[in-house]
Amino acid sequence: MRTRMIAALLLGGALLVASGTAASATDDSLQSRIDAVLEEFPGGVQIAPDQVSWESGEVILTLEGAASPFSVGNCATGAFCAYTGSSLSGTRLQFTNCSGTNSVAPLGAPVRSVANARTSGSVYAYNGSTKVLTVAAVSWKNTTATVTRLGC
Repeated sequence: MRTRMIAALLLGGALLVASGTAASATDDSLQSRIDAVLEEFPGGVQIAPDQVSWESGEVILTLEGAASPFSVGNCATGAFCAYTGSSLSGTRLQFTNCSGTNSVAPLGAPVRSVANARTSGSVYAYNGSTKVLTVAAVSWKNTTATVTRLGC
C-alpha cells in the first residue's frame, strides 16, 4: 500500500510540475497547485510554500518554480542554514529557532557557507563563543572560519 501511495504521489507531482497547472488552465498559482495535490492525495501537510509532506516527512514533494522572494538558495523563507560547500552547496542544515543552541555538528563537516532567509535580522556564526561571521537578512556568505553553531 505504501509503495503504491509513494508511486502515485511522485507520478501526480511530476504531472503537476510538467503541466504547470493544477486547478485549471487559467489558475497557475503555486498555492492552487499545492491545494490540488492535497485534494488528490489526502493526508499530506503543506510544510513550505512549495512543499507537501506525507508520512511524517518520509515523502516530500517539492513543486518546481516556487522560489519565494525571500528564500536564499534552497534555504526556506524564515530559516537560516549552514552548508558544507561554498556558495550554498553540499549538505544543508536548516534552523528556524534563534534561541536554540543550533550546533552545526550534525553536518559532520566544516561549514563553508551560511544563508539567512529570514526577512529581518542578522544570523551569526560562532566558533565557541566568538562571533566569526555575520549574515544579513535575505543573503548568504561563504566562510573559511571554524563554525560550531549559528544564532540570531
